[in-house]
Amino acid sequence: MLPHQANLIMTQTVLVLSFSIGIFLTSLGSLAVAEEPKKETLSISFPSDPFSFQPGPGQEIANTYCVICHSADYIYMQPPHSQTTWTEIIKKMKLAFGCPIPDESIALLSEYLIHQNEISPLPSSPSHFQMSSSPLLNAQAVLDKGQSVYTTHCLNCHGPMGKGDGPIGKMLIPPAANLTVIGQKSDKELLKTIQDGRPGTAMPSWKGDLSAQEILNVLSYVRTFSQK
Repeated sequence: MLPHQANLIMTQTVLVLSFSIGIFLTSLGSLAVAEEPKKETLSISFPSDPFSFQPGPGQEIANTYCVICHSADYIYMQPPHSQTTWTEIIKKMKLAFGCPIPDESIALLSEYLIHQNEISPLPSSPSHFQMSSSPLLNAQAVLDKGQSVYTTHCLNCHGPMGKGDGPIGKMLIPPAANLTVIGQKSDKELLKTIQDGRPGTAMPSWKGDLSAQEILNVLSYVRTFSQK
């Protein structure tokens, strides 16, 4: 065999191998694409806020940035603040908790919040809450249901034993209430607090989220903290 013939055969062999490898790699790529699992889109649905901000310059800013962390109702439970104090609170929300409000919107929002001090939030929907006249029951079934409500809605602030030492409750100003010392309060007073919240604190109104029976159940459970 002449040298040029050997070179030709070698070149043809390399081309055939390259072509075969190319087909093999293409097949692997197609297989990988075919076997890629389908990605499912997950969504989270949050309960609707039963209250909304009153109309006025700054309402859109409040709806955009304030309700990221808390309800409109929470704003209306705050004591009257000056614009300077509101500005400090907004900046704290931005710097400490990551609220994405632009700096140029802070002044307008603080001015808007001043004018909300003397008015109430607008109900987004009619309240379904009607206070039951049924006496509180301490049956185990009621306590179990009350514990379930407490774990879901109250534990993060009031803590597992009701001492106000939950992961969120310890950071609040004022801190979350210590439920182990409420023994002298009447059921009517405590039911009103759960129903309407406590102005000047982070305690919100639960009448838009819990049924009358759920409120009675959780009160029965909360009562056990002062008995331990």
